[in-house]
Amino acid sequence: MKKLREEAEEKTELGEGMEGVSPRFIGDEIAEAIMDSMHRDREFLSPLTTFNHLEENIENHGSIPEENFETYHRYLELVREEYKERAIEDVRAALAYDIDEIRRQGEKYMDHVMAYIDDDTVEDEITGREQEPDEQFLRGVEKKLEIPEDRKNDFRQEVANWVSRRALERKLWEDKKHNINFSALVSSGEMDDDERAEWIDALIEQGYSEAGAREVLEFAGAEVAKSEMSE
Repeated sequence: MKKLREEAEEKTELGEGMEGVSPRFIGDEIAEAIMDSMHRDREFLSPLTTFNHLEENIENHGSIPEENFETYHRYLELVREEYKERAIEDVRAALAYDIDEIRRQGEKYMDHVMAYIDDDTVEDEITGREQEPDEQFLRGVEKKLEIPEDRKNDFRQEVANWVSRRALERKLWEDKKHNINFSALVSSGEMDDDERAEWIDALIEQGYSEAGAREVLEFAGAEVAKSEMSE
């Protein structure tokens, strides 16, 4: 007991748990976001709604010093950016996911990698003629994993026993995304209902509720559409 009292005296000026944003403020804003979602007849708590409530009210809470406003707004921007990246990644996986195509691309990649390593040729899928490994295809997959040119040989040696499904999904995404009207994702009236339902089902399999899948599909669609326009 004496030792505990001594430690308490040493650390009494640290104010542990007494700095930063009040947990009560966070709880209150999440509760407000829940009520807002209920008033909008939503069946889930939207992350976007929660962000809005935190951003709009952080400067109105008496326990938060004014000099900390900029820091906390910056934190919220970082979280928003992370959410955007995750949302786009989930939608990308839902739109690009095609197990048969991924398997086919994986087999092709492995065939060309093994031919490259063995200094051999591969059979052309269309003509049946023997040809050199398709360097453009190999680099197209590897760039999605950010493998630099000077590391490709080491990587291909490693990948002889391992193929990254993530890389193949991204390659397939790049192949498909230019044929997708992302602006139409924001409005159900501009897209075939069956196709939209298929993508929503794919997101539900990743753990989203139906309403959450619809929101993240529209959000990510809008974000990708903006980035496509700026390119």
